[in-house]
Amino acid sequence: MGRVDLESAVGKVPIAGTWRTTAPADDLWAVVADLSTWPAWWPAIQGVELLAGTAEAPEAARLTFDTPRPLPPLEVDLEVVEHVAPTRLAIRSQGGLLTGSGKLTVAPDGGGSKVDYDLRLSVRSLLLRPLELILSGATRAGGRERLHRAGDDLARLAGGEPGRHEP
Repeated sequence: MGRVDLESAVGKVPIAGTWRTTAPADDLWAVVADLSTWPAWWPAIQGVELLAGTAEAPEAARLTFDTPRPLPPLEVDLEVVEHVAPTRLAIRSQGGLLTGSGKLTVAPDGGGSKVDYDLRLSVRSLLLRPLELILSGATRAGGRERLHRAGDDLARLAGGEPGRHEP
C-alpha cells in the first residue's frame, strides 16, 4: 500500500466574506487586531492563549475551537505575519492539524466600516476529515448564520451596530 500525502488528501477550504458595522474603522481595527478579543465575537472560538512570538511573527496565540462531539476541542497555533495598522492583519497556522493562512482587512464603508476576511484552511489529518466538512459548511446556510453572528458580535464589541454582511 502506498503512502498517503496528507497535503493533497485534504484540500484547502476557503472562507471569505465581509462584515459591516456602523462603528468607525479605528474602533473596528482595535478589536480585530487584538487576538485576545476573538472568543468574544467569533462563536467557534472557545478560548485564546497569547503566546510568545518570533522575529518573523511577533504576535502569536493558541486558539481553542469548538468542535462537534465526539471530537475534542481543536487547538490551533496562530501567528500574525503582517500587522499593518489600522487596515490589514495577515495570519497563518502551520504544522498542526489545521493549517492555513488568511487576512482580515479593515476599511471605512459608508457611515461606518467593514472587515473583508479571506481564510484558506486545510485539515492535515485523515482522522479529522469531518472537520473539513464543518469548515466547508461555512459557506452553507448554517455556517453563514454563524459567520453573520460573528460579524454582529464584532460590530457590537467595536461599539457599533451590525450592517449587511456577505456572503
